[in-house]
Parts: sequence; structure tokens; C-alpha cells
Amino acid sequence: DLFPQRQRPTGYFHSQDAEWDSNGQALWIMRRLCALSGLPPKPAWWGPIRRAARWIGRKRLPPGESGHAGLLPAGFSAEHLGPNDYYYWDDFWAVAGLRAAAEMAAQLGHSNEARAFSEEAEDLSGAINRSLARAAGRLGRLAMPASPHRRLDAGSIGSLAAGYPLPLMPPDDPRLIDTAAFLRERCFFGGGFFQEMTHSGINPYLTLHVAQVLMRAGDPASGELLAAVAGLASPTGQWPEAIHPRTLGGCMGDGQHVWAAAEWVLMLRNAFLREEGDALLLGQGLAAEWLRPGRTLSFGPAPTSFGAVSLRVEAGRDAVALSWTARWHGAPPRIEIRLPGAAPVLAGPDAARVVVGRGLVP
Repeated sequence: DLFPQRQRPTGYFHSQDAEWDSNGQALWIMRRLCALSGLPPKPAWWGPIRRAARWIGRKRLPPGESGHAGLLPAGFSAEHLGPNDYYYWDDFWAVAGLRAAAEMAAQLGHSNEARAFSEEAEDLSGAINRSLARAAGRLGRLAMPASPHRRLDAGSIGSLAAGYPLPLMPPDDPRLIDTAAFLRERCFFGGGFFQEMTHSGINPYLTLHVAQVLMRAGDPASGELLAAVAGLASPTGQWPEAIHPRTLGGCMGDGQHVWAAAEWVLMLRNAFLREEGDALLLGQGLAAEWLRPGRTLSFGPAPTSFGAVSLRVEAGRDAVALSWTARWHGAPPRIEIRLPGAAPVLAGPDAARVVVGRGLVP
């Protein structure tokens, strides 16, 4: 409700000068709130939504043959990406924002605008894909740089936004997988992502971004990153914005960084339950050591786009039992059990408990 106070008459949600990710983020947040609450967007939001989406379309560069054709202009974007450039981070947020605007427009009965915003989103997505293809040809691999004209470096972490928190690409998209591989090969220290630009330290919340991408792809290495971040926590269960590689104390930014704390909560939430398209996945990020016989885990009630869900996991000697209760917004979603190392198990339409034999669980 307070977002319009930050919006200029042009439709720009102003955060900092020459930072172009904010419009997509504001629209995505509004849509995400509606999805988690099960409530439609408020009619009073329509003016800000329409102005914000139109701003994205007007801000885009014209089509052409350059690597940044059709993208958003060069800007400073997130501080950890580096100096002024044409950042894919901004463009991915813009696509997500336009799609969110299209969905909310449709819910509010504005079908023409919904169609226009959806078409704009797909046109921008096409421009991004063409730019990424050019970058892959230049770099000789599919890993995504921070911008069309950059080499692969620590700023590539921003391009993982297409996998998390925005599932714009499928979990196994080779561009996501190769970007995460590059970062782990070249930009990790002490088990965590070392951001050499601006932060100059191990970054807990960006380490968790890599972990989320790996978890979504079914890579058990996500658990290693989660454990590394846990090991870097302060005695009070907090993280600074960046961690000195030698002292392991803070070396930049907030001493108790809210973004890091939020990413920790989101990582645990997604480890227990998360959305993937029209399905609710249970248990995908649970580490094998958490499932030792005799242990009981629980999480919830946690908001999801399908409704609030509580999950209980009971690890026995011969099997692991998952049971859940939910307050669905509508019809129950497809529910899949995705314990690490095990084949997916589809729950029955009326099920509230599934038992997976130990032979299927590592």
C-alpha cells in the first residue's frame, strides 16, 4: 500500500539513481503477496501497476545488433555487481515484473493491458536470450556473465536471479548450471561465495543464492553450501553482510544483515517445501544427516502460493514418513516427495502422508 509513495509520475519506483531493477521487484513483490495470501490485488494498486509496467517498456533500449539491444540501459544495479553496465540482473527482474503486472491486470479485469504486458515480457525475454547466445559464443561456454560485454567474474552471481529467486528458467537450464559451476570453481573461498567486488568478503546471502539454484536442480551440493553458511554464523545466529576470510568477522556493510537472515529462512523453507510451477515439492533440500533414524523434523505453517502448509518428517529405521496439513487457497496442488538422492514420489490427490522406504533414501 505504501509503494506508490516511492513511485514517480513517470512510473519509476525510485530507489537510487540509475538503478533499474526496482520496478520489476516492486511488481513481483505485489504479485507474490497476492499469491501467498490467496487474495486478489487491490483495485487501488492498478494505477501504480500500470505506470510501473509501462515504464519498463519505455526504458528499454531499441532493437539492433549490439549485445545489449532491447535490454534496459546501463546502470549501477546491485552494488556488488560492479560499475555501470547493462546488467542481466535488471532485465530478469523486469521480465518477472511484467509477467506479474500481466497477471494482476487480468485479475483486475484489464485484459488489454494484461495482453500488452505479457507480450512486452516475452519480447524482453527474447532480447535477453539473444544477448546470452552472443555472450556464450564470445566466452566459449554457457555460463552467464553479469552483462553482455563482461568476462565471467564474481558479478555473474547476479545472473543466477533467473533461477532464484525468479524461476524464469527451468531447474536444469544449462546456462544456470554452468553459471553455478563457474562460480564454485573460481569464486568460492572457505566454502562460501567470495564477492571480490565492493564486498571483498565471503557473502552468506549470495552463497545461499547458489545453494538455491543447486537445490532446485537436485544437486546435493546445495547441502554443503547450507552447512558452510551455518558454520559462518555469529554466536547470536546472525551474519554480517560480508565476512573477512581470515578473521571470519564482518568486513563490510551491516553487522547483522537482514538480507542474510531472510535468505536463511527462505533456504530452510524451500528445503522443506517449495513451489515449482503447478506442483508443491516436499523435502528436496533435507540433508541426509537430518534423516537419521529416530529424528523428527517439522516446518510450518509456511505460506505458499497454494496455501499455508505444515510439514512433519519422521525418520525411522526402515522408512521416512512425511505428513502435512494445509489450508489450501483452492483445489490441492500436485504434491511430489523429492527426498535427496531418491526418485520423486507423487502423492495421491487426497493424501496427507507418504512413507518412503529406506532403500530409496540415501
